[in-house]
Amino acid sequence: MSCDIVLLLKLDFVMRKIDNLYENISVESIRGAAIYAFKGHSHKREIKKFKKDFDKNCEMLFEDLVTCNWEKHISYRSLVKVNKNGKIRHIESPSLKTRIYQHLLLDILTPVYTKKDNRNGLNCKKKCGLNSNFKNGSLLHKIKAIFYDRLDLNYYFLIDQRKCYEHILEKTFRKQLKKIVSDKRLIDYAVRICFVNGKLPIGTPTSPLVHHIVMLSFDYFIKDIAPACIRYADDNLVFARTKQEANSLKWRIKNYWWYELGIRSKRQTGTIYPIHRKCDFCGFIFNSNRKGKNKHNKGFVIGRKRIVKNALKSNKKNYPSYFGILKNTDQYNLLTYIEKKMKLSELTSKIRIDRKMDADNISIKDLKDIIFNIYDYEIRCDSSGQPNWIKCLIGIKEIRKGKPTGKMLAREFHGNYGSIIQFLYKCEKEVGRENFLPLECVEIEDRCGYVFRDSTNLIDYINENEY
Repeated sequence: MSCDIVLLLKLDFVMRKIDNLYENISVESIRGAAIYAFKGHSHKREIKKFKKDFDKNCEMLFEDLVTCNWEKHISYRSLVKVNKNGKIRHIESPSLKTRIYQHLLLDILTPVYTKKDNRNGLNCKKKCGLNSNFKNGSLLHKIKAIFYDRLDLNYYFLIDQRKCYEHILEKTFRKQLKKIVSDKRLIDYAVRICFVNGKLPIGTPTSPLVHHIVMLSFDYFIKDIAPACIRYADDNLVFARTKQEANSLKWRIKNYWWYELGIRSKRQTGTIYPIHRKCDFCGFIFNSNRKGKNKHNKGFVIGRKRIVKNALKSNKKNYPSYFGILKNTDQYNLLTYIEKKMKLSELTSKIRIDRKMDADNISIKDLKDIIFNIYDYEIRCDSSGQPNWIKCLIGIKEIRKGKPTGKMLAREFHGNYGSIIQFLYKCEKEVGRENFLPLECVEIEDRCGYVFRDSTNLIDYINENEY
């Protein structure tokens, strides 16, 4: 029995199947999927129409799902997109109801896949990416660690999949999904909702996860046979100790892709290079210093020439995206040069951040004898968990030339006001936050600390029996 067959049998054992996922779908599942489907598309007419009768529409989608009549809602719009490099992509844009059903599938399958994931693939995942803040999910950090510290590795090669989305078939996805899920209804639903005319489309939220599930067995396979490897979508970077080992790995990968997954590799990829030669991968160029190597001079990383060229031509609008790519490279002088040409005022005219309840500050002592409304608030606690600070977003009627304008001025006040915190906590407990906000006609008074007017039980006489 060959080594590769043994590994495949091992994988089937590792990937224990999960059942009864379809039965756990509820109306709440549909509601959650719908909210995710709205993101980035809230301006569209179909979403505004759906929101008008949100609960009824969600219940209708759920009933159709239960009665297996959901396929009538599936529809796509074909689009053509031309990238900056001139590459033409044919995109299938799903309708709103299709997108809701797709997000429902993501909510079900993503936790299942995450439990099986060995973090070989680093694209389109939570806490993963080119410059992720989490080291275990950062492509840049992982490759640096290999190039800088793995002195036992002497060769690498890049191998890419040829039109991977186009070549992933329904039967391949079904076969790989069956390795982790045994729920037949869910498998049938997943295959139908993820493919258009038998092909995996570009532009749908489910396609990256489908590709990950198809590549899951390969991720385990390559981790077992290669000293080090990283996959980013269909791009693969594989390392080896010797040239002979690298050549063997290359052909084992090609054979696995073709015979197990039905995927071809690109003809122009797979060339084996010595590790001291620069490596161009996912927009970065990695350089390893193997001569006179020490802890202070292990190598360096720069951005791809095209990215650097575009960054130099960037304006205030698109520079942040280039900065996000180049900030973790060894190109400090380049970034400094670009930023010197930019004034903060020019950047802030294009770039703004949203902070909760960000409005002009007003001192609480200036609110005395002023009637205002409270629209939102935030309470923070100390290290022991006791509330000790509050921030309130308030509205004050605007007065100009002695006459109200009909507008409410936005202001915020903050500080350690124990009685105000105590009162709002009690309101939350008694009636619920959503039922008393906005809090109208509020007045502040200073009585051994700032309080809301009439919010405390004022003592008129001393009851001597209580003392």
